[in-house]
Amino acid sequence: MEKARRNSRQRVKLREILGDRTDHPDAQTIYKEIREIYPSISLGTVYRNLMLLADNKELQIINAGDGKVHFDPNPAPHAHFFCNCCHKVTDFSTNEQMNALIHEQEKSFNGKIEECEITFKGICADCLNKIS
Repeated sequence: MEKARRNSRQRVKLREILGDRTDHPDAQTIYKEIREIYPSISLGTVYRNLMLLADNKELQIINAGDGKVHFDPNPAPHAHFFCNCCHKVTDFSTNEQMNALIHEQEKSFNGKIEECEITFKGICADCLNKIS
C-alpha cells in the first residue's frame, strides 16, 4: 500500500517537473531534477512512471535521433523539428494543419487514422550561426 502511494506522489511530482516545458528532456535529466526532492528514487522508477504517463496519453515520447528517449508534456498533436547537429527538439504548432492532413488522408483511406507524427530534420539557427 505504501509503495503505491509513494509512486503516486512521485508521478504527481513528475507531472509538476514536466509542467509546460518545451525542452523535451530525457529521463536522465528528469531523474536528476526529481532526485532533489526524492533522493532515494531510482532511474528505473522515473522511467517506468514516465512510460505510464505516456501510456495514459499525458505526454509524448520523442526519439530525437540521439539515442535517448525524450518526453514532451504536450500531448496535443503538433510537429517537431530535430536539429541534426545539437539534437535539440523544437515544437511546431501545426494542430490545424495536422488535422487537415489527417482529414484529407482519411478521404481515401478505408481505416481510421488515430495519430499523426510529423518530424522536420535539419540544422537549428544556433548551430547554423556556429557554422557560419
